[in-house]
Amino acid sequence: MKEQDKELSELNENGKEIPLKQDNSEKVQDKNKFFSFSKILLFIVVGAILIFGIIYIIKIYKKMNSKIELIITENYDEMSKKAADIIADIIKKNPNAHLGLATGGTPIGLYKELINKYQNKEISFKNIKTFNLDEYCDIPIDHKQSYYTYMQNNLFSHIDIDPKNTFIPKGEGDILKNIQEYEKLLEKYKINMQLLGIGSNGHIGFNEPGTKFDMGVHQVLLTQNTIKDNARFFDDDIDQVPKKAITMGIKNIIDAECIILVANGENKADAIKSIMDGKIDINIPATALNTHKGKVYIIIDKKAACKL
Repeated sequence: MKEQDKELSELNENGKEIPLKQDNSEKVQDKNKFFSFSKILLFIVVGAILIFGIIYIIKIYKKMNSKIELIITENYDEMSKKAADIIADIIKKNPNAHLGLATGGTPIGLYKELINKYQNKEISFKNIKTFNLDEYCDIPIDHKQSYYTYMQNNLFSHIDIDPKNTFIPKGEGDILKNIQEYEKLLEKYKINMQLLGIGSNGHIGFNEPGTKFDMGVHQVLLTQNTIKDNARFFDDDIDQVPKKAITMGIKNIIDAECIILVANGENKADAIKSIMDGKIDINIPATALNTHKGKVYIIIDKKAACKL
């Protein structure tokens, strides 16, 4: 009995009982659990920092090695002047250059700037050859909204270019034959500079989302989104907008030595961000520019840059 009591208590110097010290093993176990948890937490934090650090370094590396030059301007007029300056420099360096041209609302300003440069005798188009990206199908060549008419009104009739040196896909007649002929033409003449606009859905030319990057010249069924965007050129009447077009393929575009993409307005901001994020996504055709091996200029106003 005394031995049992001894196990439960001890006597101090004055003969009073004092409880035995509690076994520290539980405290040690708790301490070990805390340190184990701390180590795991530290490992997670350090791992996360390393991952984000690597991602950041990769982004910086891509930017440093990217051949895309982003130019953000104050407004549409400044964007147009900057793009026209670059094109004019190309013409000055190579008076026999082959220029890929675009239509739509965005390039009108830069075409006016090029006309001014021609009238001021800064540049000449006498020996220049041009190749347009696309043309509507099923409307006559002289229709007020055909891209043939567009080019005559906004550029060709105001400069000294030889009409025989202006090439636009044919949207009438034997479409398959027209496609084959335009493809052969692009194989014969290397395009030195390709001008691009961009759709709100990221299309370039009439290459809609889902278009394979290795496609050459082809006929395309326009999406409802593109038809809606282009209705403004047809008295805001969707029913008047052609439903098909012939377009250079993404492969033809990427084959150009140099590419200049111009964009303005907030509705282009998502597509521009996708390009600048370095994406390569078949559902955003403009991201194919990230595969281009030559120089790419992306010239945009502040509104189109609002999501960068």
